[in-house]
Amino acid sequence: MNIKIPISIAFLFACAVIQQLHAQEDVMYLKNNSKKIGKVVSISQDKVEIQPSVDAKSEKILKSDLELIMFENGSFLTLPSEYKGLEGPIENRHSEDWILTKDERIVECVIENAESEILKVSAMGDSGKKDFSIPKSEVQAILFANGKKQFLGSSPTMISGILRKKQMQAPLEFLGKYQAKKEEPKKPFDGRLALDRASQEQLQKKGLQKVDDLGKYLNLIANKSTEAAVASKVVDQAVALFLSDSSIVETKRPNGERKQEFIRNYLTKLRLLKYSKVVIEWSDISYVSNLRKGPDGNYYGVISIQQKFTGFIDNKPVFADVTTKNIEIVLKTYKKEVDGESLELWDVFLNNIGISESKS
Repeated sequence: MNIKIPISIAFLFACAVIQQLHAQEDVMYLKNNSKKIGKVVSISQDKVEIQPSVDAKSEKILKSDLELIMFENGSFLTLPSEYKGLEGPIENRHSEDWILTKDERIVECVIENAESEILKVSAMGDSGKKDFSIPKSEVQAILFANGKKQFLGSSPTMISGILRKKQMQAPLEFLGKYQAKKEEPKKPFDGRLALDRASQEQLQKKGLQKVDDLGKYLNLIANKSTEAAVASKVVDQAVALFLSDSSIVETKRPNGERKQEFIRNYLTKLRLLKYSKVVIEWSDISYVSNLRKGPDGNYYGVISIQQKFTGFIDNKPVFADVTTKNIEIVLKTYKKEVDGESLELWDVFLNNIGISESKS
């Protein structure tokens, strides 16, 4: 996997918004049953501004005319709302796939295949590793964790209503009646992680996504043209990716000296760098260790990245170095109440970041 994030300080926000317009896009559903597709570039008290394409002029739409906004990152916004961010409320992002049922409930699961009229599904954390086959006629919509979606004949008004209520249903309570017949026994997983294979792969992808998000946040924080209030909010979003405020980041000074900082301190100091422009590029992002259970019951792995840091003064590079960094990944369980039933689910956090190799 090779992901680069070269961002000029002068055009950081423009790049962060515009470069994604030809990838997966935001979708705005209007009350007149029409929709607008593009990239949300601003949300005010009473209007939403969307840019249909890179070269197109942006247009503003009254919030009162909107029913629902589905963001490219998987978040969503039901209207009316006082929300003014650009990527959707963090609490509306979901790391699992969602099925919206005919009973107007939401079921968390792993969609194995949604190409035919029969959904192939498994339940996250299901120790029995069962597969389920669900006719799409039994479902109102599918919202994938990666932001993709399928509205299966239901109106945006109906979907918005379900998302606004956000009534979760225990996965096996809904999926149980759709259990597929096993054609042949599956080979058991190697035992390194007490999760089924689909859940493990889903969580590993989420770990990579959080590393990618961190790279984007670093560039936003280092941007001196970023408003202080916005930068402060981005720092909070970056810290939320980590296990706790006590997570450690190892850095290297221009004289070669290495230093360790708590994550929030590190991010705050990044904002105070002397450079007029900073470019941070990440590449070669990949897992370098298998997930292993620690003595505390959590599971640990390591993602390696290569970071190129370049600092500019008066548009001239005055410092640059390339470091290989190891980012510890922690899988933790948490309990969630769904219809009076306590479920144990998994989430992924970043932890300590160390330098394994450095060259200037």
